[in-house]
Amino acid sequence: MASTVYNEESIALQDGKEVTLRPLPIGRLRRFMKAFEPFAEVKSDEDGFKVFVNCAGIAIEHEFKGQFDSLKAPVSEQEKGEFLSEEYKEYLEEVLDLDTIYKIIEICGGMKLNDPKLMEAAVEAAMAQDAAQDGTN
Repeated sequence: MASTVYNEESIALQDGKEVTLRPLPIGRLRRFMKAFEPFAEVKSDEDGFKVFVNCAGIAIEHEFKGQFDSLKAPVSEQEKGEFLSEEYKEYLEEVLDLDTIYKIIEICGGMKLNDPKLMEAAVEAAMAQDAAQDGTN
């Protein structure tokens, strides 16, 4: 009998739906990482929430196949940073909270966002970027 090399974890969303989290296969991980790229330029909480919802939605979309007309945004919208269909995104915004998003991103994407060292590094990077911009103006 074959054994898996990863762990799975089941969590409940705020509507009670249970989803199973597992590391993403490479194809979906690529989309996940592309959706995370705008995080480097986030200037507001709203922009950050958009990135988090996109990433979490990509990570758990396998749990929702057939429940929405479409899970993915059209390619033209993906180029603008919209990775999820409007219907799916609206659903996720109703059933996800930050702790759940952090757990999804940690297990599925391998990124621990609520790690204090990561947050410290992000603040330092933002300060360095601001200092560099101030020096060029």
